[in-house]
Amino acid sequence: MELSNLEIEKLVARAQRGQEEAFSELFDFLYPKISRYISFRVNAEDAEDLISEVFLRVVDKLKKYKKTPKGNFSAWVFRIAHNLVIDFYRKKKDLLQLTNPETGELQFDIPDSALNPHDSAVQHEEHRKIREILKKLSDTHREVLQLKFLEGFSNAEIAKIIGKSEVNVRVIQLRALRELRKHFPEEEV
Repeated sequence: MELSNLEIEKLVARAQRGQEEAFSELFDFLYPKISRYISFRVNAEDAEDLISEVFLRVVDKLKKYKKTPKGNFSAWVFRIAHNLVIDFYRKKKDLLQLTNPETGELQFDIPDSALNPHDSAVQHEEHRKIREILKKLSDTHREVLQLKFLEGFSNAEIAKIIGKSEVNVRVIQLRALRELRKHFPEEEV
């Protein structure tokens, strides 16, 4: 299910007036995106708790939400998720650590759709290669690339989510892409 920013803002207005079906539509739209975003950063058990906490905070703060020129509702929800992940790692004294401390593996888990065994194996191998390459990037570079290319946020929205200027986001994105390019053989670029 895809929704335009205008459709999302209309649903938000209805949800702010207490219409549960509007919030349910927002939840259905945002849950897979927030789940993927958080699962990329923490282990599966902790991810479930953090995802639940994101939506509890959204419900709690929904009436205070106001659209701004640089951000929309999705960016606002991702900012809540971003802050919860930071708080999670602050509590563990491992601020912004994106790897599993026990295995050293990057937490990058995009759920497989119903694929045949061959396609599933190919997708698994592609994800493994992506994980290996992403391990070589800094935490900030990984996060900006994920928000831009997996989640589809604009640079202004990313800036709001990670608390940096839009210009800084563009610079981070450019540097991340340059770094990423170094890890791909010429014929794949």
